[in-house]
Amino acid sequence: MIDISVSIVSYNTCELLRACLRSLEALRQEVGLEIIVTDNGSTDGSVAMVRAEFPDVVQIEAGENLGYGRANNRGLENAAGRFFFVLNSDTEIEPGALRALVNFMDTHPKAGGVTAQLILPDGSIQPSCATDPNLMKVFWEQTYLDRLFPNNKVTGGYTMTYWNYDDEREVLQVAGAALLVRREAWEQVGGFDPAFFMYFEDTDLCLRLRQAGWSIWFTPTSRVHHHVGASSNKDWQLRARMIASLNWSRYYFFTKRRGVLQGWMLKKLVVMGATLRLLTWSLIALVKPSARTQVRMFAFVLRKSVLMRVGDDSRL
Repeated sequence: MIDISVSIVSYNTCELLRACLRSLEALRQEVGLEIIVTDNGSTDGSVAMVRAEFPDVVQIEAGENLGYGRANNRGLENAAGRFFFVLNSDTEIEPGALRALVNFMDTHPKAGGVTAQLILPDGSIQPSCATDPNLMKVFWEQTYLDRLFPNNKVTGGYTMTYWNYDDEREVLQVAGAALLVRREAWEQVGGFDPAFFMYFEDTDLCLRLRQAGWSIWFTPTSRVHHHVGASSNKDWQLRARMIASLNWSRYYFFTKRRGVLQGWMLKKLVVMGATLRLLTWSLIALVKPSARTQVRMFAFVLRKSVLMRVGDDSRL
């Protein structure tokens, strides 16, 4: 019996993907496992690497960048597992992590989804759960007040940074980096909304799961190492496009779920945030020339934010 169908979307992260798949292959004795990699048109040898080194992995070659949600939907179309595990390619799974997730779901029949504890490269715990987004929470983020006061339940409330992530609890939404979803729940809501190219597809999925009567959970009994940002930190242009994509996804989410007025207000907030960052880095660049990269990045983000329209998804 296949307990878990793992869905990994690959896009030019060959070395990270190799490490991820190795960590999964080592766990095949824990649970019945099916591993599916959907490649979004990688040009770094990822496809050949998977074919040569992981013959038991099902690989789907999209031939283009479908985005995160659409690629996962495609990967899971014919999956056979009792549970679907959406997993980032920049993760590594600890021994026992998959068995812990299956055990949790088997003892919580009303749970539609559960996420693991995400461990960052420095050993700290990544905030991976959140409350429902609203305009005030976006304001705290765009003004950096959420970072200045992370332990405050008001300013740090969205990603729950006031909590140390060391106890099991029901939450409103979780990050899609390591999200196990019950098959029936996934099929009931239709998987990810394909209109989200990248980011906020997990927020939207969790909302629809809850609306369908399922609960969302976090458990620290399962641990996943997350090399977050490893593929973009050295490339300011890629980083800029990712921020622009995040802003568009939020704009689409607010417009879709909260109406045109809130979508318009969200756009104003991200334009304000990009302007604030551009001005700040421009001043820093006067005395620190290396900061000019940040200036270029936020100039791009600001331009994309001003031009955001529903229907133009700011694809990477």
